[in-house]
Amino acid sequence: MFRHLIRSDAVEIAAPVEQVWEVLADFGRYGEWNPFTTRVDTDFEVGSPVYLHVTLGPLKLKQRERIETVDPPRLLVWSNTIGHSSLLSARREQRLEPLGATRCRYLTADAFTGLLTPLVVLLFGGLVRGGFNAMAVALKERAEASHR
Repeated sequence: MFRHLIRSDAVEIAAPVEQVWEVLADFGRYGEWNPFTTRVDTDFEVGSPVYLHVTLGPLKLKQRERIETVDPPRLLVWSNTIGHSSLLSARREQRLEPLGATRCRYLTADAFTGLLTPLVVLLFGGLVRGGFNAMAVALKERAEASHR
């Protein structure tokens, strides 16, 4: 079984973890600040579908995934399987780690498994990582601006 993890750089944010969570969980405003995932449609309930409108380099994609975990203000997870799980599965975690009363760290990673993993990583791995990093920087800017 092929496995590969694509993750963002860790980004420290000068805002309380609860305030950063509010930005991260406010899907209705993603189009205002998020360059990677410009729109999210979901009811935010575990087990529910989540429709992601993603900008992946020159591509604009709409992906259907499923909410796995909502643990405010620390963890948001969704996942997707294409065909049978032995072909391709992806599990995206977005994690906030408190670093004190007014600081936290944001990390995001997508774990890919299945036979198509090497191809997906070859074709899209750099774009996914770039999108994750762009989103992390934008989340930092948005949360810090609202904290001031």
